[in-house]
Amino acid sequence: MGNGADAPVLWDKASRKRKAAKIWAILQRVGPPGKFAALRCLDVGCGSGLIAQALAPHFRQVLGVEKDSRFMGSWRVLQGPKLQFLRGDALHLPLADASVDIVICAQVYEHVDDAQVLVQEIRRVLTPGGICFFSGPNRLALIEEHYKLPFVSWLPRSWAGAYLRLFGRAEHYAERPLTYWGLRRLWKGFQWRDFTWEMIRLPEEFFCVEELRIAPWLKWLPGWLLRLLRPFYPNYNWLLVKPAEEEPCTR
Repeated sequence: MGNGADAPVLWDKASRKRKAAKIWAILQRVGPPGKFAALRCLDVGCGSGLIAQALAPHFRQVLGVEKDSRFMGSWRVLQGPKLQFLRGDALHLPLADASVDIVICAQVYEHVDDAQVLVQEIRRVLTPGGICFFSGPNRLALIEEHYKLPFVSWLPRSWAGAYLRLFGRAEHYAERPLTYWGLRRLWKGFQWRDFTWEMIRLPEEFFCVEELRIAPWLKWLPGWLLRLLRPFYPNYNWLLVKPAEEEPCTR
């Protein structure tokens, strides 16, 4: 279980294609499709590379960075003139300052040792005015998304590990999810737009019907109530913009 290289979902082409379509649908809310054709995109923690492959036709170039060497065989098959992969750590991205226009950071932050360093690295490699698509879980989610058990992330880490061992899911709880408020603090300094509640209301437009199949009635809730419930969403989908006047960051 979990989200290691052996997680089946990371190799599922249909699932990765839907995720890429969701990301692309959200990005288009900030500009026409032609806007992105001249831009360079980075997929941090790209895994098998299938999402990066699906996004590559929309950009001048897509780079995938991933630490786990078990994905390298997949990369050799996928890479081409518009799609390249680098083995590297998300906390030490092998890219120059202000060298990419778009960053994809999807289901990554909870797996790194220091999410603050991850955000600093994303800020560093983004051009001024660059955009980060962020997707990640909420610590207050009722069902922990990696292990499909209730309240795992609510517990102290030692208790969560014992819980996972009891059900044979993992030896310890390695993920580090934050609450809504913790995530807002994490991305402090970026201009922020939350698309999560719009996705709940319009799942077909954002290619997330599968994710909402468990509770299709949510889309009928009034917008004010959906926004009020924001701190308890199981997962967030945000666009974060680096201020245009900011100087490139250094390590």
